[in-house]
Amino acid sequence: MHWHRSSKQVLSAWMLACLPAVCAAQTGQATSPWQITAKIVVDDEGWRWNWASWDQDKIASFGDFQYTVYWDADRVFVLVRRDLRDNSVQTLRLPKFKLSSDDAHRNTCLGMSPADGRLHLSWDHHNDPLRYTRSRAGFLTNPPAQISEADIEPQQPLTPQTAITSRATYPRFLNDADGRLFLFYRQGGSGNGDNYLFRYESAAGTWTLIGQAFNSRGTYAPWENNTSRNAYFHDILFDAHNRLHATWVYRETGATWASNHDLHYAYSDDGGQTWCNNAGQRIADLAAGDPIELNDPGIIVREIPVYSWLMNAACMALDSKGRPHVVTYKLPAPQRPKNLEHSPPADIGQHLRLVHYWRADDGRWLGGEPIEAGGEYGAVARGNIVFDADDTLYYCYQPKLAAAGIVCVEARSADQWQQWRAYPLAGPTVAGLDASKHDRRRWTSKGILSITAKVGEQGFAIVDLVP
Repeated sequence: MHWHRSSKQVLSAWMLACLPAVCAAQTGQATSPWQITAKIVVDDEGWRWNWASWDQDKIASFGDFQYTVYWDADRVFVLVRRDLRDNSVQTLRLPKFKLSSDDAHRNTCLGMSPADGRLHLSWDHHNDPLRYTRSRAGFLTNPPAQISEADIEPQQPLTPQTAITSRATYPRFLNDADGRLFLFYRQGGSGNGDNYLFRYESAAGTWTLIGQAFNSRGTYAPWENNTSRNAYFHDILFDAHNRLHATWVYRETGATWASNHDLHYAYSDDGGQTWCNNAGQRIADLAAGDPIELNDPGIIVREIPVYSWLMNAACMALDSKGRPHVVTYKLPAPQRPKNLEHSPPADIGQHLRLVHYWRADDGRWLGGEPIEAGGEYGAVARGNIVFDADDTLYYCYQPKLAAAGIVCVEARSADQWQQWRAYPLAGPTVAGLDASKHDRRRWTSKGILSITAKVGEQGFAIVDLVP
């Protein structure tokens, strides 16, 4: 464990050289309306890749502290605690929890159960036994002066049912509006995987299996009558009324994302036990062993054929009315290459464009037109959505043009998110593949956008911005 400089010291050392106006002048692009209020370098050298669209919650605050996790240069799992009162930072290396291979799918994530004050951690998966642990009770609600290994319990099984945790990938924690904690992950591989949903019981300190929520079954004629697949999620989120929203694409084979197809949507009003399609018809009952699967009616809300090179595991957010919005990318029209590979060849990939879909009050899914804004910064990429109080949508992502840093494309609700503009969010010295998930609690309560970001060649930092 070691301490880092306060944000005032860091900003002074940084010379404010990357405030948006300066960055705009350097890149010749539009000025960002966002201002950086803190940039705290946690580690000058981390692992090569510490950001993933499927992290969902990578950084979160509770009380006076903010928490995040990352892999350091030695591939050791590190817990970070920032004191929001003075921006001092403590890091706790957990050498028993290490990255097992140089594989960018192996994300890190955290969750919080306010009722018993525990922090929950998961790490290092790509079809591996579920790796999970948690802090002692009261760690969040009665925080220690200094964090130590004594605060973190040994690695432990989530549940005695090890058969369904044997090939885990992309775990994500989420909380409902009452603070109850859930865990969601894939069991199985790309093109052949199921998804399971669990609920944490704070009084007992145990996890309850709600059930298999998404199944791989069904026959899909457009991909040579394929009989297995997996769902890739654009996030799975509770709204303020405890409706659980899920949007996803199906992928027919792990060999290529040309097999991704269609935008799907379902929701649950009872904590994920039963699910309804877009029209409100019940399509799944997990307690009865009936998960959501390919042939369930009414789950396709926008038809997007294979060979559209529709990206999987993009992002979703809910606006002030609880309406889901998805930003992903695809081709304007399907194109099949001569030789099918995992990714599209350059002559096809250059036509990929961001697209925005959203669910209107009457249940219609609108949008889908190519977003041309941001094209000057290079190739499109996965990112993160943030809404302000006026439902202005900010989509932040890391394009290939290194000089841009993290780019934001922005649209306003007044014109139903039809007019887009783009600018560098935080300049060339702040980056992060697949952008970075934000601290949802801090954004909602304080209007401060806290993200984790890459600084320099391999550094790991926390950056605060305000619009």
